[in-house]
Amino acid sequence: MIIRSLRTVLVGAGLAALLVFAPNQALFLTQQVNADKRTVSAKDLSITCSGPVYLAGGSTGTSVSSFKRSGTSAISQSYSGAAGTTFISGNGSRTTGYGVRQNTAERFKTSASITVQDSTGAVDQGSSLLSANQLQLISSKSIKGLLGAPCLRARSEFWLVGGSAATGREALLVLTNPSQVDATVDLEIYTENGISHSAGLTGIAVSAGKTTVLPLASFVFRADSLAVHVLSHGGSITALIQQKAVRGLSAAGADFISPTIPSSSESVIPGILVRGSADSAKLRNANSKYGDVQQMLRVFVPGTQDANLTFQVIGTDAKTFGTVISVTAPAGKVSDFKVTGLADGDYVGFVKSDVPVFSSFRLVRSKFATGAFTDFAWINPAESFSSPRYVAIPAAGLSKLSIVNPGSKPTRISLQIGSMTIKHLIAAGAELVVQAPAGQSVGIYPSDQAIQANLTVDVAGRIASIPVLDEKNIGGKVQVSVF
Repeated sequence: MIIRSLRTVLVGAGLAALLVFAPNQALFLTQQVNADKRTVSAKDLSITCSGPVYLAGGSTGTSVSSFKRSGTSAISQSYSGAAGTTFISGNGSRTTGYGVRQNTAERFKTSASITVQDSTGAVDQGSSLLSANQLQLISSKSIKGLLGAPCLRARSEFWLVGGSAATGREALLVLTNPSQVDATVDLEIYTENGISHSAGLTGIAVSAGKTTVLPLASFVFRADSLAVHVLSHGGSITALIQQKAVRGLSAAGADFISPTIPSSSESVIPGILVRGSADSAKLRNANSKYGDVQQMLRVFVPGTQDANLTFQVIGTDAKTFGTVISVTAPAGKVSDFKVTGLADGDYVGFVKSDVPVFSSFRLVRSKFATGAFTDFAWINPAESFSSPRYVAIPAAGLSKLSIVNPGSKPTRISLQIGSMTIKHLIAAGAELVVQAPAGQSVGIYPSDQAIQANLTVDVAGRIASIPVLDEKNIGGKVQVSVF
């Protein structure tokens, strides 16, 4: 027993001596590792075309919750042909780039994605690499008009400003998920009465590789004015509103409403190309069902402060007189303002507000005589750009590019069409309207100032507006530390 006690004392004394007299060393030794900077290439650029129009009723024509495609959409594509890249069309065919720009066309019966694979990881993305849009002229008992839209890069958030769910109007929200991951979508829908609190606005499923079609009237019954905020979780999606008008028993006008730019206190709306204004007036006077065949500005004011805004419409020459309206738009609501007095001519609209707003312009075209019709297009404010952008021009109809210099001094631009370069001078605060060659592509090269542009397409008098976008994925540098 004495020996055990002695051993315990000796062990304790040894441990105490070790703690007191041992050198001061850390129990854990670590080495400082410098982060390694790595360049991460952007993923391959892929844009998705939503495809042909939908008809309500499904295969039987009587279902209120089923929709089927009708006809085909014409897809116009422009690919730079950059060395080291491969173009994969919507039908899966592959083309290797050899340094020459290629303008091609396809017809889609459904939604499809167009991709450029970059084996080098070094090619700059954007519309200079790949641009595409879709166009469809349809004339059936239930829908008539020209519908055009850009092919879009899938994202997680969109704003769509335009359309109506009033009596005789149909607005379908078309959500396409081109990814391999299921998406869950939440909606915020605003009308002239404010935000909708309807059930079913959250947790909307859009399966991978599929399209979901939602009639907006199921959330906002008989709402005259719409602005829709789309948020996706999981897979990235594209979003459009398919809008049509029916007057009595006759279909009269249709359009695709594409996503708009972020809210702003100043925005520019190029491409207000008014035609058939006298015929539109005759239709309005002849029948009350055509009372909305009128040029119109739509404004949605996010937040809680009312917007005091001015909308100035300027013609492209001294013979084309514009107009100015000064209005107050209530916060949290969608407001429509008629723009009267515009005779036939080419115009640009400038929106200025004391708070950021979303806006769009409804352009109408009509014919009153034999073969009478009316059609409309929703025009978004244009993105501002100071680096080159390309836009594919549809093979059908007459296409015009409207390019605006919003600056306070003149600027020069260059238009690249094939091997030909055309230079133009645009006065301060003015718009240049040029006819674009069918089936080709146009490169728009700014010089010293940012500009804006939209494309307007006319097929047999029917119209569509297509924004000039610059879709791209972003690469960059990341720091990687390994311990």
